Parts: sequence; C-alpha cells; structure tokens
Amino acid sequence: MYNFTVMFENIPVAYISVSDDHKKVQIEKLVPDSIIQPFGGEDLSLNRVYSFLKSRCYEDDREDLKEILSQAHLTSNDPWKWNRITHGVMWDDKIWIQYEGESLCWEDVQWRK
Repeated sequence: MYNFTVMFENIPVAYISVSDDHKKVQIEKLVPDSIIQPFGGEDLSLNRVYSFLKSRCYEDDREDLKEILSQAHLTSNDPWKWNRITHGVMWDDKIWIQYEGESLCWEDVQWRK
C-alpha cells in the first residue's frame, strides 16, 4: 500500500491509501470541505488523487524538465515518485504530503521560512 496524509501546515486534512498497483484508493477526509481540503466534494476517486499529485509536479512541457528530473535522479515526471521526493511542497501554498512512518512537520519541509 502507498499511504500518506495530506497536510496543511501541521494539520492533517486527508488520509490516502492507494494499492500497490495504483488501482484502488481510499480517501478519508480529516477536516470538512474548505480552503485547506484539496479533496472537497464527492469525487474521491483514484483519478482525483493522481490529479492532485500531478498538480504538485513540474509541467510536462517545461523546457528544463529533463535537467530538473536528472537532479532528482528521475527519468520521468512520475507524480508518485516526484512527490515522494518533494513531499508535494509548492512555493505558493502550505499543503504538503507526509508519508506513512515519517515524523516530519511543516517546519521541516517548507520552502519559505
């Protein structure tokens, strides 16, 4: 299983469990639908999880993507692998991913201090 918690700063907002073959998903909302809940609404599908992860990657048509991926020791812009490395941290929001077994907090992963 591929298990992670979507966080807003140090607040857990959703627990995600994806099967190893990436065919089944379970999404447990830990806070109600709001500005900090990326899984608002009724669509709690695998496609929704993949879209969320993909939105936290570089654009596929970015000119320097190969160089960026090389620096991360990746050969493709795979959202599953990329987010495992970056914890899904973005410059413009405070949502991130904490993987099962980690004890990281927002202060450990944030880009801006």
